Amino acid sequence: MTSPFESFIPESLEARLQDGIRHALSLGAEGAEAFVSVSRSRKAKVQNGTLEDLTASKRGGLGVRVIRSGGKGHRTGLATTTDLAAADFRGLFAQAWELSALGDEDPWLRQADPAGTDDLPSRFDPSVEAITPEQRIAWAQELEVEARKASTKVVAVRESAWSDGSGASLLLTQKGVRAPDVWSSCSAAIELAVADGEERQAAWHWDVARRPGLDLAAIGAEAALKGERKLHPQRLPAGRYPVVLHPEVAVDLLGIVAGMLDAESVLKQRSLFAGKLGESIASPLLTLVDDGRLAEAPGRPALGTEPWDAEGLPTRRNVLLEGGVLKTYLHTLKTAAEMGLPPTASAGRGFGSQPGATTFNLFPLPGDTAPDALYRMAGNGVLITEIMGLHTVDPVSGDLSVGASGIRIRDGVLAEPVDKLTFAGNLRDFLTRIAALGSDLRWYGSSAGLSILLEDIALGGA
Repeated sequence: MTSPFESFIPESLEARLQDGIRHALSLGAEGAEAFVSVSRSRKAKVQNGTLEDLTASKRGGLGVRVIRSGGKGHRTGLATTTDLAAADFRGLFAQAWELSALGDEDPWLRQADPAGTDDLPSRFDPSVEAITPEQRIAWAQELEVEARKASTKVVAVRESAWSDGSGASLLLTQKGVRAPDVWSSCSAAIELAVADGEERQAAWHWDVARRPGLDLAAIGAEAALKGERKLHPQRLPAGRYPVVLHPEVAVDLLGIVAGMLDAESVLKQRSLFAGKLGESIASPLLTLVDDGRLAEAPGRPALGTEPWDAEGLPTRRNVLLEGGVLKTYLHTLKTAAEMGLPPTASAGRGFGSQPGATTFNLFPLPGDTAPDALYRMAGNGVLITEIMGLHTVDPVSGDLSVGASGIRIRDGVLAEPVDKLTFAGNLRDFLTRIAALGSDLRWYGSSAGLSILLEDIALGGA
């Protein structure tokens, strides 16, 4: 019987890749690698109860990297293809070999030795492959029904969708590294409009898991609640306020922080946290973890869990910030060697790219304060539920000025919505002014957030 992995990457394909690696070595290469990924995805999209789209697609690609030794280091050449049915890949490896003569020499290039085993629970659920088109349509329709049931103010559904997919990847190197992975996932998302009189607002919500069983009622209700909370927004006088960040906003901001911990950016002096290793950069309340081996549990889908990183190192648990102190950067083998630090097994790659630092399952350790208690601590502040424009944060200075919206907190209780806010300052403000952490850790894909109380934050009103 064909295994789930072999249904994506058969033995015959793997044999042709090994043959290509041997061919590269025969040309004079010091090293050769093949990274292949294949995925299948399906989606049903409903709009106001009517099927709008039903799609299925298969994607795949192969990237080969050839390493050429030089007097002061190594050069690399990368060649790619989406034709995985080719009779052989010798020509592709030969192309990468030729390209490797053109690059600059790098004295820090490294490859992993074979290590570790896949001792993790399966990331693939065969029930995902068994979902029928009719079931996808039914779930997309059910999600819309649940959203309308949750609120009479829902007046239109722009899109209610069910998506599922599965896939596999494989890294092979001349050193004997063989790092396979196979996975599956399901997601549901809804975008809707709510109205009250002449006032109209849009909102959306989504969730994702390894297998069927998503709580469609909860997704629909959350989207409807988001919409209701935006109706009839008021102006907020500009000033300094206690601010509570919604978990969804915390995910985005913590993701920005993790992105600035990429060791490649640090080495190029393109990070706010360059030269800060071992220093306190955040409130002592904040501990931030990236765990590539996190076990799945109820309410914790661990969608980023993988046995190996994209260079073939066994994944691990990395504590990025501990008690506010910067403990490590996110490394590839190359950056770890250049900085003289231990590898963190944090490499990711697409089939058309060189390895680069990434996160797997990123999350803060939760506090012990319920959200309602955080609102009471805030007194007369603001709950920020949306931030727009985080991609404009300056990675070197940390300066930011982004749009935001949320809900006014009055006497410790959520009151009227506010919008057209300006959330301005520096990322250091977000990190150092944390006064309390919520107990409400929530996962959004492979990242988690929680409610965070910030002190004395500048907000500009419309």
